[in-house]
Amino acid sequence: MARSGVIYGSTGSYKTTAAKHFAHYIAKRTGKATLLLSADGGGWAPCQPEIDAGMICAYRISPRGVPQTLRKVGQGYWPDPDNNFCPVDYEKFGGIVVEGWTSIAVALLRYLSENGIDIGGESRAKLGTFTARVNVEGSEISEKFWSTTRGDYGEMPKQLNSFTLNLTSLPYEYVLFTALDKVGEDDTRSTIGGPDIPGKQSLYSAPQWVGDCIHAQDYQTKRLVKVKDVEMEVVETLVRYHFVSHTDPVTGIKYHCKPRVTPEKVTALYAKFPGGFFEPTPEHGFDTYLEALDELNAQQGGSDALKGWREKLDAKLGRKPAAVAAAK
Repeated sequence: MARSGVIYGSTGSYKTTAAKHFAHYIAKRTGKATLLLSADGGGWAPCQPEIDAGMICAYRISPRGVPQTLRKVGQGYWPDPDNNFCPVDYEKFGGIVVEGWTSIAVALLRYLSENGIDIGGESRAKLGTFTARVNVEGSEISEKFWSTTRGDYGEMPKQLNSFTLNLTSLPYEYVLFTALDKVGEDDTRSTIGGPDIPGKQSLYSAPQWVGDCIHAQDYQTKRLVKVKDVEMEVVETLVRYHFVSHTDPVTGIKYHCKPRVTPEKVTALYAKFPGGFFEPTPEHGFDTYLEALDELNAQQGGSDALKGWREKLDAKLGRKPAAVAAAK
């Protein structure tokens, strides 16, 4: 089963740049390339050098083939240049990035409405429709449009959860998802932030689908620059990648985050990244975080303390050692 994580944040919080850093991490750790499945409209410009070099193999989901693509990619297939799905070569590809949960949910809902499909269990009669006429190549034709139902909207978390669990069950080194962030209420009516996925419970349930959950929090800072000998103040947007649940200092909203590291290593992780966050640069960011996790998980520490636990327990209870009992 692959390690996994999600980075969620607003547009412009360098999530695609994190995909770039992730590809370098996979290449360094495994010597393999990375797959990039994108449903985002912004494209993958930050990753273009890696795509040109063959470090990243990118594919944009067609609006006309969203459910089919998700099903086959989740089963371990990848489209070739002729859009023919073939089994992934895991000797060549060590990781995959999916951009992102939010865009996929929107694309699925759009697919349903454009094709007049209702999967939410409600009557097709509840689908709102309208018809518009348009001239195409000299002839007037009618185009019919459908709405989506509340049931369709509620079905999206199930579809995304299924896709996520299927993908993370494949033999990749790591599966990385991205998403936009949103604010809502939990069951106690407290305002919280989380990945932008349809459904109220997704705010706090979606982070459970993966290992690492990171919130990309952007904030503004002022600095002085000189333009033609004139000093002026500009506002820059910086980003912090929080791997610990944190509260926005301006709004007071709590965002859910978590690192995938053993409890014995949490203190060491905090020591490496004081404050429970790291700040990405054009060169590094998420790769540095993953390398820190690898370093901590490779250390013995807690595993040394557990050596011989069964023998000690057998001796305390007066039982025969497990190995001897098994031999008999």
